[in-house]
Amino acid sequence: MRKLLPDHAAITPGDLPDAYECGVDRGWFVRLNFVATVDGSVVGGDHRSGSINNDVDGLVFHMLRAWADVIAVGAGTARAEQYDAPITDERWRSLRAGRPEHPAMAVLSTEAELPPGMDTMGRDDVFAVDSSGPDGVRTALHRLRRRGYNRVLLEGGPTIAGLALGDDLIDEICLTTSPLLVGGSAHRMVDGAPLDLRARLVGLIESESTLLARWSVR
Repeated sequence: MRKLLPDHAAITPGDLPDAYECGVDRGWFVRLNFVATVDGSVVGGDHRSGSINNDVDGLVFHMLRAWADVIAVGAGTARAEQYDAPITDERWRSLRAGRPEHPAMAVLSTEAELPPGMDTMGRDDVFAVDSSGPDGVRTALHRLRRRGYNRVLLEGGPTIAGLALGDDLIDEICLTTSPLLVGGSAHRMVDGAPLDLRARLVGLIESESTLLARWSVR
């Protein structure tokens, strides 16, 4: 594993929290996390992102969840990816010092309901947030802010991502490029109305041909 930006250095998995600035307090900060193939698909042939990720992407996925106060995800993605209540990976427990053991999870739903069969493990911090209406995503994310969730990890899907970007709600995009090409009618990271945004690359790591990038959209 090697860091390519902002400087060049060999790193270990233990260096990832520093590379992603997990200890920096920025107040309210929203990160969008996605994995995509070289040809731009965010899902594999089974229409799930799990089939295109790999070990290093999984490492970052769980690290970012440990960084977050709350994980926000659209109801469609929660159903497709069969989401349950998040459990902090043992490797990243230290990132939650002084906070609850596991991050909260907010499912953005136009019906304000959790997906059928979702296992909340009896936790009160797994809940649905109403995202209906033209400003539904903006309203939902600001509700999370009012509840004191300053570190927000948005995990999609593409429609939610497009609306959040269009409303200027995203501070940073964490994008893993998996060394795969899947062809077909690929699903992109962002759907919806055209955007006119420019991103700035602030971090880049390479591990066995997988690229881990951080893009600032501020």
